Amino acid sequence: MEEESQASERTATDLVRYALACHASGKPIRRENLKTHVLGNTPTRNTRPLLDRANTLLTQNFGLKMVALPSHEKILTNKAPTATAATKWVLQSTLPDAARQRLELAQTEDQQAILGFATTVLSLVFVSNMSVPVDQLVLYVRKLGPPQCIATAADTRETAEYASDAQMESAAREAIGYLLRQGYLDKVKLGASGGGEHGAETQATQASQLPTDGGDRHDEGMMYTWGPKARIEFQPLDMARFIATATGQECSDEFVKTIGRAYGSNITASQ
Repeated sequence: MEEESQASERTATDLVRYALACHASGKPIRRENLKTHVLGNTPTRNTRPLLDRANTLLTQNFGLKMVALPSHEKILTNKAPTATAATKWVLQSTLPDAARQRLELAQTEDQQAILGFATTVLSLVFVSNMSVPVDQLVLYVRKLGPPQCIATAADTRETAEYASDAQMESAAREAIGYLLRQGYLDKVKLGASGGGEHGAETQATQASQLPTDGGDRHDEGMMYTWGPKARIEFQPLDMARFIATATGQECSDEFVKTIGRAYGSNITASQ
């Protein structure tokens, strides 16, 4: 019995290491990868206790916890994933706001640039009733100018002063593709009723199956909305505060109401 307990503790510790490695690389923790790299032949009935123990270790030692990412279908219906149904997780801080702010100050310049870029793009989607047509978001990102640390192709690293229209288009789509892969954005197809996330008839489309490096017929009728990671990391009220700060306005009750109308739903302190 003691040996079994020690083995379970070692597996939970390995799970923590793997979760931290995924977090450091900006990737979600996938159930199939956990099975391959950590759990092995562990019986399914033992998976939940191991995840719970790993979460306890993460909270006690690192101030983090594993949070399940919603699937595409649950994103569109605003339903939270159940523990047993979850197939992906990300790590979320359990530290107080003041402690999190100190950690954010310790981020590298690239990390700060990516977070600022992602938050700005998400704010544009947020005030567009949570859905922006593909070409429109590409135009927004072109004007915004994605950080160079996101670009991987040599021909997208040119400065804005010298880049051609084709290079700027490629850089914008590459940056959006990065946000898709990171789970900040999701690509969905609207139904005939149109509209945004709130009250619209939608059909989820796997972003990984859609091209992200150039416009074509696959983009027709496609919209960008918040992805699962964005819905975990950003709350509506936090986004309203970010927009107020970015635009130099006071985040008054009236301002929050105005942002709520653009968002498509009332924003409350509990959100």
